[in-house]
Amino acid sequence: MREPLSWPYDSEATWRAWRDHLDQVQEPVPHIATLKRDADAEIARIVRCREGPWEPKRPALVPERIGAGSGVRG
Repeated sequence: MREPLSWPYDSEATWRAWRDHLDQVQEPVPHIATLKRDADAEIARIVRCREGPWEPKRPALVPERIGAGSGVRG
């Protein structure tokens, strides 16, 4: 099996099949961890691009700062 092309040329299902294939590989493959990470990133990008502007976004990883201060405490 070959690595899929970036979305929209290859579908999310193709990328998920590629990721499953990487999990099933028995023979040693150079840089398999990088290939898995790239597949996970591409799947996440596809999901993120499919979200419409009307759908609620996930909460931010870093909370928004409360208050407007200069950072100097007196």
